Amino acid sequence: MSVLSLLGSSKAKMLHLLAAKPRTANYIASNLHMQPSAARKHLERLVKLGILGKEFRTASVGRPKKVYALSEKGREMFPRRYDTILNQLVERLAQVESSSYAESLMKMIGKEIAEKIDDHDLTRDQHASHVLTELNRLGFESSMKRNNKGLTVISRNCPLYKTALAHQEVICRGLHGELLKTSLGARTVKRSDWIITGDSYCSHEISS
Repeated sequence: MSVLSLLGSSKAKMLHLLAAKPRTANYIASNLHMQPSAARKHLERLVKLGILGKEFRTASVGRPKKVYALSEKGREMFPRRYDTILNQLVERLAQVESSSYAESLMKMIGKEIAEKIDDHDLTRDQHASHVLTELNRLGFESSMKRNNKGLTVISRNCPLYKTALAHQEVICRGLHGELLKTSLGARTVKRSDWIITGDSYCSHEISS
């Protein structure tokens, strides 16, 4: 089930119309064969959810018109095939150069992403919590637990699953492994469980 479908049929259709360009409530109502007041109610609800923005635009004649437009959050609700594009890119890199070159490049990207996670001189535990927030923002659905050996990171989702399935260590060791290593200041990162091989999550033992 798509995220859009969870909003209901009417709101989903409105978002599809607004994906082309900002529209007025009257335009939406006319295209969806509903009363303007009902359309406005749906649109204002989407504004409150942060999915739409609104502004008044001056027309050539008459009063300024209120138009609704997709916000960044709204655009993120539409399906995007990043995995397909990335898969083609990694495959081409491996063909032109080598798999080890592709992995080195992914490792560099993982390191750069990690270095952008600015912790503002937080304590060790605060920093770990901050990194966890950023990992989840990227879509890893991660959790952390400390033990006497160090830190264990559990990732229950892989945002690049299809690409990882086709180019396993390029993504998993290269991108994900380096992201964890650099962001957590780890000396070593050891993977214990792996979604790619059928486990329900990926787990990494972090030692510093």
